Amino acid sequence: MHHSTFIGHLASIYRPKTYVELGLYEGETLRLVQPHAGHVYGVDMKMNGHLEQLGRIPNVTINTCMTNEFFDTFAGTIDMAFIDADHRLESVQQDFENVLSRLNPGGVILLHDTDPREDWLIDPGYCGDSYKIVKLFEGRTDINIVTLPITEAGLSIVTRKDNTRTALRQSRISPS
Repeated sequence: MHHSTFIGHLASIYRPKTYVELGLYEGETLRLVQPHAGHVYGVDMKMNGHLEQLGRIPNVTINTCMTNEFFDTFAGTIDMAFIDADHRLESVQQDFENVLSRLNPGGVILLHDTDPREDWLIDPGYCGDSYKIVKLFEGRTDINIVTLPITEAGLSIVTRKDNTRTALRQSRISPS
C-alpha cells in the first residue's frame, strides 16, 4: 500500500478537524485526506498546477513558503499532520517540534521517509537523513512512535504519551 493511500484511510477513520501537510509535491496525499478533514493546510516551497487546483477547494489552504514561515503565522491547532518536506534531519526535527507544540489532545503526527529499505534511498533527493529521527525519539518519554515498513521509504506514526482515548476520557472524569 502506498503511504498516501494509508494516510487517506487513516484520515477517513480519524476525521481531523485540522490537517496540516508539510511538503506537498503534487498533492496526492492532501487530495486523499481532504474529503475527511474539516480544514486542510498544505505547505510547499513551490506552487504547481496540481496545487493550484487543490487550492480552489473550499476547505483547502495552500501556503507557498518554507515550513518555518508557515508556523510563524499559523495560530491554529492541529489534529493530524503529515511531515514530508525537507528531508534533512535538522529540518524534520524543527517541523516535528512545530507541529507537536500545536497538536491537539489525541492528535497524530505522520513522518515519511523514516525506514528506507535500501541504501540508495538515503540520498538527499529521496529520504536524506530524515530516517535518523526515529533513533532520536527512542529516549523521549513524552511520545509514542510506531514505524511501519510502508513502500520503500517507511512511515512513522507519533502520538503523545498518555494521550489515548481512554486516558483523555479518564482525565475528564472528576473524582467522586
